[in-house]
Amino acid sequence: MTSLQYKINNAIHELQIWFKLNNLVGNTEKMMAVSFHTLQNKRPVSTHIIYEGRDIQCKMETKFSGIYINQNMKWNSHIKYLSSKLNTSYYMINSLKCVTNPHILRSMYLAYFHAHLRYTLTLCGVDHESKRICKLQIKVIRIISSAGQNVSCRNLFRDLNILPVPCLYIIGVICYIKLNVDKMKLNEEIHDLCTGHKSDLHVQFCKTTLLRNSVANCGYQIIK
Repeated sequence: MTSLQYKINNAIHELQIWFKLNNLVGNTEKMMAVSFHTLQNKRPVSTHIIYEGRDIQCKMETKFSGIYINQNMKWNSHIKYLSSKLNTSYYMINSLKCVTNPHILRSMYLAYFHAHLRYTLTLCGVDHESKRICKLQIKVIRIISSAGQNVSCRNLFRDLNILPVPCLYIIGVICYIKLNVDKMKLNEEIHDLCTGHKSDLHVQFCKTTLLRNSVANCGYQIIK
């Protein structure tokens, strides 16, 4: 604990220096701290953070760049927020289905539904709660296609040239791996065994669900 507090104090001091050198002023009223830990940790470490003489409040979750992040790195809060945004788009498209054509409805889907959907899907797409997002997308696709509840959605997605949520997630993860592949290790960097998979990306052994569901690990599994 003493070591952690010492490191935090040093980090805050360096941050203050960086702000000063770059002629920036930190808004202490908007500053907050989050202590990240697993859900199993019933006694998370509490720290005392002071920035320019002001105590920084420690919270369980915060919103950063449009993403809700909580202390357990769970995405239920963000998915709830995303569902609310997508529901608004759903009702808008549903309200206009009688006064416009499917082509316009598809354009509205891409502008108001798809844009929100793609923004954070790579992060939260593997979460169990993301099923809510899949159901919402299917409802919108049925509205655009004027299809009944018993009609299979597979052909509807194909006819509209729209990818379902699972496919969008897979594409997002693959793009993430491609952009960050230079930061990842190959099997031959881990061991000297001359195997047929020595040039493959090294898949970590996952002890926790959090690591198993991480973007990098899911990307390894998809590519493998």
